Amino acid sequence: MKTILCYGDSNTYGLRPDSNQRYPREIRWTGLLQKSLGEDYYVIEEGLSGRTTLWDDPIEEHKNGKTYLFPCLESHSPIDLVVLMLGTNDLKTRFSLTPFDIGASVENLVKCILKSEAGPDGQPPKILLISPAPIHSVGRDDLDNMFLDMEERSRALAHYYEIVANQHSVAFLDPKDVVETNELDGIHYSVRGHAVMAELVEKKVREILG
Repeated sequence: MKTILCYGDSNTYGLRPDSNQRYPREIRWTGLLQKSLGEDYYVIEEGLSGRTTLWDDPIEEHKNGKTYLFPCLESHSPIDLVVLMLGTNDLKTRFSLTPFDIGASVENLVKCILKSEAGPDGQPPKILLISPAPIHSVGRDDLDNMFLDMEERSRALAHYYEIVANQHSVAFLDPKDVVETNELDGIHYSVRGHAVMAELVEKKVREILG
């Protein structure tokens, strides 16, 4: 059995934008991925709403993705593949980060995974690095201030993520303009968005793990 760790934020958690509750597993892209891959694969969901790459949030505590990464890898090892998708929360205005900075931050996590012994036989797991789907304004003042220039900056992430993936010889996926976000907040996946993401990730997983 192949073990896949999906390490991400609220879109990996499966947050419902209409209620701040969680979509059921049969709707979440991680649950759909498990169903489509079948019993020869074990998909682990490690999504946390508000999680950043490696930044401490002064308002929301316990969101630093690097702090939990090593314990997470060790607790789930041996892991064949880490699906890493973080960066949307780094776009928050309070962090004052450029897309380049966020790319450098996610590179730090990639290096951590590649230095780990959390894969089979004490080797590092393989990595699928996913650039977050672009987010967009829906005219909400709170979100427009929380994520200034959100669409332009989120669209710029894929360029830097692909550079990181190429430099470290890891797989890369850019769901830009394919995975649909909802019209309530412009950030979280719609039900259809989860279904499409599951299809995209399944294809990449089979390419990587066979």
